[in-house]
Amino acid sequence: MDTNSLYYFAEAAKDMNFTKTAKRLFISQQNLSNHIMRLEAYYDTKLFERKPHLSLTYSGEVLLTYATNFKIDEDNLKNVLTDIKEKERGVLKIGCSPMRTSIVMPQLAVRFAQKYPNVELEFYHYHSDRLTDMLLSGELDMAVTVDRFEHPSLLSTYLFTDTIYISVSKTLLIQHFGERHAGELIRKANETGADLKDFSSLPFVNVRLTNIIRDCFKDQNCEPNFIITTDIPRFSLSDFYQEIAASIITRTVYLIMKDRVDKDILFFPLNTTKDLSLHNLAFVRHRKKYLSRYGQCFLDTTVQFFQELDEN
Repeated sequence: MDTNSLYYFAEAAKDMNFTKTAKRLFISQQNLSNHIMRLEAYYDTKLFERKPHLSLTYSGEVLLTYATNFKIDEDNLKNVLTDIKEKERGVLKIGCSPMRTSIVMPQLAVRFAQKYPNVELEFYHYHSDRLTDMLLSGELDMAVTVDRFEHPSLLSTYLFTDTIYISVSKTLLIQHFGERHAGELIRKANETGADLKDFSSLPFVNVRLTNIIRDCFKDQNCEPNFIITTDIPRFSLSDFYQEIAASIITRTVYLIMKDRVDKDILFFPLNTTKDLSLHNLAFVRHRKKYLSRYGQCFLDTTVQFFQELDEN
């Protein structure tokens, strides 16, 4: 269908006088008639009754309703596109590996919103293999996740090298081990790192969405004593349950949280074997997916954030 013909048809329906419409639109009457005949041929129906005076047929009335809605939709589209161009309005769909990035994302969102307040951020928290599938299918614009999947269609930007920490309150250690034994554990963990076997009898918090916690216990041949299980990584941290449970967290989370929690909360780097698979954190996107200006800004913001975190 010729949208120009649809436009001329709608204008002619306003005047019900081809001569008047042609003059108003600065085209010849024959040109206007040609547009109307083109539509009638396209839809195989008569749009105007010529006698006793010019009027719309029933088919013409139906098409006029469509033409009016089409014009409104076209104007709305132009306005939206203009708004996007002038105000950078849009949506970014971003995947996040749960344990490592659920606490990072709010901080990235604050930084990003200072530059693009009209861009909506949609976060999706899944394991890295699910995020990879979503990137490949086009469901996501980008993901911040562990960089362990190599695929020719994906572009990966290195962000950060992660390790594992144990987070536990001094109060819980004393309650569970006694003040003297707790003091020895704290001194040893500060000097040489924490051995999970020394802390494994403590009650711990578990997160369903991540395998890191269970993998750490498996790595050290320990059975976890989970007393809290949650789907929300933020609610797994020991500052929520400082008197009843310890947490296993990543270095990313540790660096963000260490200066923001109660002084009673202690952090120790966890000693792990080479069998525990740790991966670099990366910003991943599809090679063929268009990266908007605000998408590039989110990438730059993420890279800068982790650079600053690594220097912390």
